[in-house]
Amino acid sequence: MNDIRYQHRSLDVACELGAADSPGRAAEWRRLREQAGLGAISIPGGARLWLRPTAADVARDLVRREAACCGFLDLELATDGDRLHLDVTSPAPGAGPVISSLTGVDPR
Repeated sequence: MNDIRYQHRSLDVACELGAADSPGRAAEWRRLREQAGLGAISIPGGARLWLRPTAADVARDLVRREAACCGFLDLELATDGDRLHLDVTSPAPGAGPVISSLTGVDPR
């Protein structure tokens, strides 16, 4: 798998995803954590999810779509030994609750 990285475009904590689409996207993040998650930790500026490598395509697609609607996030998906890590971070003040909702980790 090729590593991917999306850097924030703004410090404005605003999501461009429509309100009708938000519950479905939240469910996708939960499914990713439940079906492919190997653990999660707080890291500086956010959280890291450890994922099974079989989730690479699903994670890559979800990260791409999240980067498109939440321009205040930094997202990195990378191979790390025999697993993947997905870092969700942001320099934006107030991004913590969003990061927590995506990763299930309180980034404080």
